[in-house]
Amino acid sequence: MGRKPGKQPGAEGNHLAHVEDPDEIRVHTPPACDGCGADLANVRVEDTEVRQVTEIPVPMTTTTEHRAESKRCACGTVTKAAFPKGARGHASYGPRIRAASLYLMSRQHLPFERTKEAMADLRGVSASTGFLDSVYSQGAEGLVGFLTSVLAQLRDADVVHMDETSDRLGKGKVCFHVACTELLTLLHADITRGKDGIDGTGLLPDFTGVAVHDRLGWYFDYEQATHAACGTHLIRDLASVGVGFDQTEWTTAMEDLLLEMKEAAATAVAAGKQRIPKKHLADYLCRYDMIVEEALAANPAPVGRKRDSIETEGYNLAVAFRDRKDAICRFATDLRVSFTNKLAERDLRMVKIHKKVSASFLAIEGAERLGTVRSYIGTAMKHELDPLDVLVRLFHGEAWIPQRT
Repeated sequence: MGRKPGKQPGAEGNHLAHVEDPDEIRVHTPPACDGCGADLANVRVEDTEVRQVTEIPVPMTTTTEHRAESKRCACGTVTKAAFPKGARGHASYGPRIRAASLYLMSRQHLPFERTKEAMADLRGVSASTGFLDSVYSQGAEGLVGFLTSVLAQLRDADVVHMDETSDRLGKGKVCFHVACTELLTLLHADITRGKDGIDGTGLLPDFTGVAVHDRLGWYFDYEQATHAACGTHLIRDLASVGVGFDQTEWTTAMEDLLLEMKEAAATAVAAGKQRIPKKHLADYLCRYDMIVEEALAANPAPVGRKRDSIETEGYNLAVAFRDRKDAICRFATDLRVSFTNKLAERDLRMVKIHKKVSASFLAIEGAERLGTVRSYIGTAMKHELDPLDVLVRLFHGEAWIPQRT
């Protein structure tokens, strides 16, 4: 029987809490007695009940006029005062309006037309789609220093998670590649999913740490890095192959072993240990080899014909477990490495939402600037910063840059 809608029995309740320092206090006094109608103006207050209402003020824009004076020195030189960075032209929108617009486009994935409507409805700002396009470009262009810093920190990281996903580009596709840690996000848009796209991120050609990924073949071409395969992907692949002919026995045994190793690694980490006990690890790896032998035996070459698609899937997975043992077991032999690649998948989730709710990119430049701004917002949120606040800093010409940890 499914759960009923709403709060479940025994679940902790949540409600809007009172603020300690309200902006305004209004006192409501009863004018007359509900019983006899006597005047209560001078009667002592016996009790007070408090209720708070949190509201958004009516949207209102303010315009600041900046006047740059020029003065002539006794030497004859005329010096003119500098305008602040926010005063970009004869008349322009300020950093907060630009930040709010970019927030709606890059964080909430609203198309230009809907962002235009939202800014008019919520903030009373009349913005053209051309202005919004320029805001997007201006924001991305202001993040060169941020990207340089994040890339440098990723190159020095011990473990980096990597993944890729596609989006629409005209009638074709664009691929987003991500490299990330718990505190850093770097998204790169490229027309290819393969090695050129991975190279475009700028990380793997020089990375010597552990690269966690989904076993995409191109990753293994970077031999200077140590590789780790995502356990969640492996469990998924084992389940897929397990439905094939005569594959359940070894796939189930391998899945059970991986999950047992995962539990052992988690227990060791929780106990503050740097490794799984040698004897236990040796036992796991020995069992791993035995299951791989069973997997290869369960996938013999057919006589007189090629393998069909189901047979090929089972055989390829068995070979992967044989040839990629080090990468597959990395989470057990190096406890810095997690069993899953959830960090990378989480950073790509917003790109997948963009694919669902927004129109396709008209040019690769549009995808590139989304990757740049999403890198900025994603990294800031990992540092528990407000995304709108860091966007305001960006349009003040002072983009936030994460400090090395």
